[in-house]
Amino acid sequence: MPIGAEPWGTSRASFQRVFLTSIGEGQVPHQRIERYRLTNPDRYRQEEQRARSLVFVAATRARDELIVTWSGDAGRFLPEHADDTAHRATDLLGNDGPPSGSSSAPSASAA
Repeated sequence: MPIGAEPWGTSRASFQRVFLTSIGEGQVPHQRIERYRLTNPDRYRQEEQRARSLVFVAATRARDELIVTWSGDAGRFLPEHADDTAHRATDLLGNDGPPSGSSSAPSASAA
């Protein structure tokens, strides 16, 4: 099966930009799954895998740009050194506009 194709023959939707917000530890997966860690390890693994799958699917929908935000520590599904290598939003917004090259104001297009 081609990458990006669903079993029923339709391709997955993609978007120019995808924003994944609140991907910090305790947010994704939500801290409430911790109650299953000792009492129901199978449920814990299932909930953790479900959260991992949702992050993966959302991230792979980005065609040109993926923006990931979190507060506190980076979530366990992000690269190992994300906290050290991430940029602050204020660092990315220079005097010349957004880093993607897009303008902040919508452009007029000819009909």
